[in-house]
Amino acid sequence: MFERPPNGFFVRDLILFNHLRRGGYVAKGFVFEPPDLTNSPIADLNEFQEQLCLLLASLHDNQRLQVQYFSDSDYKTELLRYQQETERFENVWTKRSRNERFARYWQAMVERKLRRQRVVFYISRSLENVPRTLTSNAALREYYLTLLDQLEMEFTHVHHLLKEIFASAGTRVLPMTDLDHFKHYKTFLNPSLADRFDFDAAQDFQPELSVQENCWHSEGNGQSDFGFYMDGHYHSVIALTRWPRTTYPGIIQRLTNLRLLDYAITVNVDPLPITQEINKEEKEHDRVAGDYASEKKISLLTVMEKKQKKIHALMQGQTIPFKALFVIRIWDKSKDGLNAKASAIKNAINSMNSAQYFESNLPSTSKNLFFQTWPGWTWGRYEHRKLYSEHRYLADMLPVTSTFTGHLATAEAIFDGPNNNLIGVETFSGSKDNQSPQHAVLLGMSGAGKSVTVCDLLSQTEGYFAYTVIIEEGLSYGI
Repeated sequence: MFERPPNGFFVRDLILFNHLRRGGYVAKGFVFEPPDLTNSPIADLNEFQEQLCLLLASLHDNQRLQVQYFSDSDYKTELLRYQQETERFENVWTKRSRNERFARYWQAMVERKLRRQRVVFYISRSLENVPRTLTSNAALREYYLTLLDQLEMEFTHVHHLLKEIFASAGTRVLPMTDLDHFKHYKTFLNPSLADRFDFDAAQDFQPELSVQENCWHSEGNGQSDFGFYMDGHYHSVIALTRWPRTTYPGIIQRLTNLRLLDYAITVNVDPLPITQEINKEEKEHDRVAGDYASEKKISLLTVMEKKQKKIHALMQGQTIPFKALFVIRIWDKSKDGLNAKASAIKNAINSMNSAQYFESNLPSTSKNLFFQTWPGWTWGRYEHRKLYSEHRYLADMLPVTSTFTGHLATAEAIFDGPNNNLIGVETFSGSKDNQSPQHAVLLGMSGAGKSVTVCDLLSQTEGYFAYTVIIEEGLSYGI
């Protein structure tokens, strides 16, 4: 089966695939910023898993979920704001300290030595309406405008639901606009833009053009050995063909915490009708019961008991069935670099309790899998790599992780993070008219650099205070 690339339009902060009637599909993206749970206690990991399970349970039959995970080196917005703040300061030492910090981090960003994880949720649904009785253009226009109003309201409710589900975890859920959707598609289909931090995607956006006309500027050329070549990069596609034997909250971090940039994980989640799954299990139970009646094997009793427990769990709502497609796309400018990254990905999968993968070598298979990973598109006909899954272990396998950045958007001082990331620090916290000072303590061995760190903090934040009082012994802050 040969899949066609999905196409549609950016309309009213939605992505409309095909057309606005039966056979069409609508999707909306939500930028998902969860807390960093890398070193969190088990209780916090379990609570977050419960919230992901609740998200999966909230999907109805004609609704699907796509999780897009990728990482980049983009700290441009935060660093430029930091530099603008520096320009209004008067102290020479403060400006020198902050300019050095800005220049160093900017160069690291340009050289792609920094890393920042991104997660986007796409909720999509199918359209079933057929406007048969409307004949005039004015009536059709009014009908479609009313339908778009209803879809906007529906996805507003989806946003409220996401915020309610993840409220206790301190997660930010931001609805995407047409421009956000366009930027995601632009960077998704043009990996060469990762090296161009001076490029402003907003200037290229033309709402009247389709997704492909706006964003797809390079054809994919199938390679004889593996994958395809597109936009100056070689691409390889890996699909998961077997889930880990056992999962636990945090197992997906073996994939998401790799020190790599040029790879993306896409998980398409399709809810299965529970009655259909119960009927399937009952038929298998009856078949096994017939085998036991004729062969009298004790092992078949165990199989029958497992089937009975699964049917009971499905009927009680303790198990929710899904089909899921788990695809990883890797790209690099050279084949050697691509092989090295693909090997790291495959080693990470092998370490996940006997999980199994399939690496596509045929250009046609790579193309079919690649089209299933386009942002917001979950309705493709290529289903050969979809796996049966249940909400408990599927929640563990969703690539929902984050990079800790602190208060980077409003940072008064910026420091290096432990995972090639940047962390922003504020000395005051709260809304503009209701701020309170933040207490701090710095621990370390003698000679570890405590005084140097505090000197650095005082140097970066000097411009925000009228004066600074230092009480210390040893003249560590003489500078």
